[in-house]
Amino acid sequence: MAHDDLDAAEIATILTSADAGDVARLLRTPAPSSVDIQWARVSAILESNIGVSFRGATDADIAAAEKATCPWTDEVRNLYHRAEPTPEQRGIALIPPGFELLSLDRLLSDHRLWIDFNANPAFGEPIDMDEELAKPAGSPAPMMLPGFVAFAKSNADTLFVDTRTGPLHGCVNIHPDADAPWKPPLWRSLSAMLEQLAFSLERNTTFDMRVTLWSKYQPFIEGTRLVWEYR
Repeated sequence: MAHDDLDAAEIATILTSADAGDVARLLRTPAPSSVDIQWARVSAILESNIGVSFRGATDADIAAAEKATCPWTDEVRNLYHRAEPTPEQRGIALIPPGFELLSLDRLLSDHRLWIDFNANPAFGEPIDMDEELAKPAGSPAPMMLPGFVAFAKSNADTLFVDTRTGPLHGCVNIHPDADAPWKPPLWRSLSAMLEQLAFSLERNTTFDMRVTLWSKYQPFIEGTRLVWEYR
């Protein structure tokens, strides 16, 4: 069922590369709620099953990272207040199918990489950045934009929060390896993503996610790691 706070026709005009099924799928994702509440559910499962707990970054470090990138959403700040992985925690998959949360240092290096690439593209002319940033959140993009905040990676695939304005402000999308983030957002918000993740872990049920295609992933414990099996 679509959420009452979103207008399906308006969303369809934003998601210009989406078909009716893509729009309906996004409208069915959970509404934004609370990163604090949803992360508490996820972290309780991680701690009880694999003995892993994440510390949060300091206010000063979060503020410095935000200043060096773009204005963040409250949900991005709240996520990093609760969970910044240490170097020792790399490789502990959190989001299927193998995405791991980025430390603030890795977030910053990723952001700088894309800024440099956008200014000096390997092919063609630089894009009109002001024009792209003025489009509503969720709009197809030709590449990672300065208003995208990467927070998780799996090899060269990147999950990011779109901080552009509009009814989908703060939505979560993927920049797949060797492609552009032109497909519709995966979730309306970070809290929506975490809510779906918590539900999957608590009920030991599959987690639906699109990398290139929509697929189902089943969580299970492998030693001291949470891993996801393609179904």
